[in-house]
Amino acid sequence: MKKKMLLLINSSKKLIFLIIIFSFCFQNISVATFKYKIGQKIEGDFNISDRTVIPLPEGEWRVIYRYGENIFRGIHGYLITLVQISDNNITKLLEIEKIDSLSTIKGYLTPLFVEEIFKPKRHGCVDRKYYTLLKYYKSSGITHNCVSIKHIDTNFELFENEDPNVNMGYLINWAEKNNQNYSDSYLAYDLSVYIPRIADRYLSISLFESPQSFSNYNPIYSSEAQSEFHPQNIDKFPQAKKVMEEWINYIAQYHESVEIGLKIKEKYKLNFEKSVYSKSQKNNNNLELVEMLEKLNNLYKSNVLTKDEFIKAKEKLLNQNN
Repeated sequence: MKKKMLLLINSSKKLIFLIIIFSFCFQNISVATFKYKIGQKIEGDFNISDRTVIPLPEGEWRVIYRYGENIFRGIHGYLITLVQISDNNITKLLEIEKIDSLSTIKGYLTPLFVEEIFKPKRHGCVDRKYYTLLKYYKSSGITHNCVSIKHIDTNFELFENEDPNVNMGYLINWAEKNNQNYSDSYLAYDLSVYIPRIADRYLSISLFESPQSFSNYNPIYSSEAQSEFHPQNIDKFPQAKKVMEEWINYIAQYHESVEIGLKIKEKYKLNFEKSVYSKSQKNNNNLELVEMLEKLNNLYKSNVLTKDEFIKAKEKLLNQNN
């Protein structure tokens, strides 16, 4: 079977690289240590710092990649990748990036944040047609808490990416070396958060899980545009829609636990109660109402119902759907 690879090109992933380029002219870069080791198995919690812990999604995770840089004047950048595997298939992938002590060069970083998080060509904290849901808090500056929920076309992310700053060779090499396969498509959650008043730290979390692993669902299409998970197609595929609704509910709960772990205050928290599916469900209810009214009207025209019976049934139906 041809090896598959999940290319994580959430635009925020370039921040470490760009900050390194910016800082290189000031001082030499030395590799920093990272707490977790490659091959280590983790379950339960993940230490963002000595005082900050976030929960890991259920299951045992294995560290397959880590990267650390002492970038500039106490600024450290870290990137770690964890996976869960079943029968040589990568069912879940989690990537966590953090950059500490950004306040020392915050003024210089603002344009980078704006460009790579709020104005990237793909992904990022920007409303996209292929996003199922985008939720965010954003101040007038670069303070933000942003979540996107979507589906990922693995092959598209791998072969269509033209960003020279994005290099996911470590994922390709690891999969080939260890005879592991990536799913053709994944359900995805991307978080980007930077709230200086709470912590002088930028953090991004990307969680990917195959539909087979999450809900025992085998996707029909893997292409991003053709996928049954794409918002423009999903109403035609009730089972896929149910899976995505379950994914949104799952992510809403998981993100809430992440916010608690990061000690994010109410002002900056996201509210998932009003989602794209609340609107979708309302539209579905309206369609069902129209269909039922048409049936009543046909019964009346066929003389199955009297005029009084038709009026009473119609009023009852309308009252039930108010």
